[in-house]
Amino acid sequence: MASEMSVALSNLHRLLQQLAEAEAALADGPRAVALAEKQVAQAEQAIEEQKQTIKANRKAADDLNLKLKTKEAELAKVTGQLNSASSNKEYDIFKGQIETAKKDRGEIEETALGAMEEIDAAQAKLKQLEIELQVRKKTAQTAKADFEASKPEVDAQVGLVQSQIAAAEKVIPGEGKAAWDRLRKAHGASALAVMEDGFCEACSTKVTNQDMVRLRMSDFMGCRGCGRILYFTE
Repeated sequence: MASEMSVALSNLHRLLQQLAEAEAALADGPRAVALAEKQVAQAEQAIEEQKQTIKANRKAADDLNLKLKTKEAELAKVTGQLNSASSNKEYDIFKGQIETAKKDRGEIEETALGAMEEIDAAQAKLKQLEIELQVRKKTAQTAKADFEASKPEVDAQVGLVQSQIAAAEKVIPGEGKAAWDRLRKAHGASALAVMEDGFCEACSTKVTNQDMVRLRMSDFMGCRGCGRILYFTE
């Protein structure tokens, strides 16, 4: 049969675990909100970068269209000169310039077409990014609303458990209070450890026969291996 001290310490351990769970729930809410808001910011940044990409693509397309117009004017000029050639040699020169201008025009047209296709693809991607942004904004709003809705209840639970812990800690003898405060600060809910089959649950150190006797006599004592306060259940 568990000693009176072990029963009290088991109850204290349970309360500390409840407090840790409640405090974790309080911490998880802001973390979830912060993560969702970070994802919103990242989506907004991706949209801004995509808009800059589209702007650059449009500028490149405009430059190509200007080059194309210039090349068309050049081609028209050389074609006019071809008709007024004064010799076969001059005719051949103008004809060669026309062929070169036509080739250049074709290359510019092909590049311009590719630029327009890039703009279309970039605009499609922008629309997808904008949809993703709305989804992330909704997720962030839901995370914030869920946390705000649950926080009062969790706060109340934390307050209740803290008061129960304060009452349960009265079982700790005065000479062990300082050591207990240090342990709880360092380990939280795992400041206590149950002894199972003669071993400390936390560090697996074997409990000596002498210490087992002390535990059964309701002594307040720590594990020789990890220092956690021991108790046993039966």
